Amino acid sequence: MHIQDLQMRRTKELPLGSEDTRTIITIPDVICDNAMILHVHDSLSITSIPGPSSALGSRWYNLRWCRVERCPMLDCLFTTPHIDSGRGSNEMIIFFWLRTLWTSQLPKACFIWNWSTPTSVQHFSNSSFEDLDFLHVDFCPRLIHVLPFHLLMINHSLCSLETLEIMWCGDLKEVFPVYTTDAESHNQQQHSTTTVEFLSLKHIHLHEVPKLQGICGRWRVSAPKLETVKIRGCWSLTRLPAVSMMKKVECDCEKEWWDRLQWDGLQANHHHSLYKPTHSRYYKKKLLRSSVLR
Repeated sequence: MHIQDLQMRRTKELPLGSEDTRTIITIPDVICDNAMILHVHDSLSITSIPGPSSALGSRWYNLRWCRVERCPMLDCLFTTPHIDSGRGSNEMIIFFWLRTLWTSQLPKACFIWNWSTPTSVQHFSNSSFEDLDFLHVDFCPRLIHVLPFHLLMINHSLCSLETLEIMWCGDLKEVFPVYTTDAESHNQQQHSTTTVEFLSLKHIHLHEVPKLQGICGRWRVSAPKLETVKIRGCWSLTRLPAVSMMKKVECDCEKEWWDRLQWDGLQANHHHSLYKPTHSRYYKKKLLRSSVLR
């Protein structure tokens, strides 16, 4: 399925004197449930891509590939599906087959998937997003987080994720916020020793994400298959994932940032010796400013 403004095809600039018209697309449920490819780009009007207003809302069950780019009025990619109060928790499956999610140049977007309440995520099956293996986000300056998950579903939901790329997202604080069932546990998550596992994650590329505190916020992260990490301009990030002790992970980063990282120790597979840091060849150690007397 392909969505594009005809006006954007004629010109890349908004005509003078034109009104700021915003559009919310309503897509029939038969398309939401059967579309395999979704490409939305160069639209000056749409603000979100909701599914049908009736029934259970859009599940995009068969969607394999999704790319959304250059839509300046888009607030969020997808809206919250309707939750049937008669259904039990963890029964609805969304984005079951999705493998690639690419979002780019969305200056107003605050969410990829906007939930009405944080606890809404507990109503969805941990099979949701289980095939997602490539996630790319760039030039989304207002994005707060990418995809929220419940603690009971995140380990399985993202079990296939291999590549994570996020660039130029100035407001992003966490990629996958993790919520618990009760408010008290949620408030105490910063002190939790629970580890979120990304069993297939191999490559991480983070560039100019200055407010990012962690992939899952303050939750500890483990990535036993991690191979490469490339990080620039992420000065609020103080921890890397715990990794396997079999092979060192290549880490391309600034030396000043590397020197400030926090570690839990070898017993937790979280130690600087498990990484192989490389820094810019232009990096130079600070020299004494005073002259040398002979």
